[in-house]
Amino acid sequence: MLISSSDAFARSVPELAESAGDLHSVADSADREGFSQLYVSAFPKVYSFVRSHVRTAEIAQDVVGQVFLKAFKHFSRAPSGSAALIWVFRIARTVLIDHWRVEGRRYSPGVSIEDLADIPDANVSPEVSYFRKEQKALLLEAMQELSHADRTILSLKFGAHQTNREIAAILDLGEAAVSMRLLRGLRRLRARIVAKGIERER
Repeated sequence: MLISSSDAFARSVPELAESAGDLHSVADSADREGFSQLYVSAFPKVYSFVRSHVRTAEIAQDVVGQVFLKAFKHFSRAPSGSAALIWVFRIARTVLIDHWRVEGRRYSPGVSIEDLADIPDANVSPEVSYFRKEQKALLLEAMQELSHADRTILSLKFGAHQTNREIAAILDLGEAAVSMRLLRGLRRLRARIVAKGIERER
């Protein structure tokens, strides 16, 4: 079964505390209230970003827990305002790279095709539901074939819902470069989706 970001958030709060042991002993100088606010606002976006890069929701929860544990430990260095979210995303990229290094591969498939069959929807007909699952399957398979750079920028834009300016800050790029990479990434994704659709019709 798929796990929503809200479900993961509800579970990750106590898990983060448990991982840190006693939060007060980890970073006595940290602004705990400020960190809590950052955690609540950033979690859904960071979870969506991480989830698009790992095999299962359980792995995503573990990785996101590591991200926020690391952010908590170094919260005294966090910038203020909207820059704090960018700071968390940079931590997420570092933790993901460490995860891939341990896993022995650059990136992992996202949601499995089998998981799609477990998503119930009582509001649509079986035919429409099947069509939607097929479209999701095509999208996921195509995403898995993209380069790490394409997957990262597309997941930041459409998974984490970041603006081009925010993506530029996270990836240390200019906004014009982000726009161009998004356009090229979408073209490559569309080409793979079309090709896979043709393959399935044969």
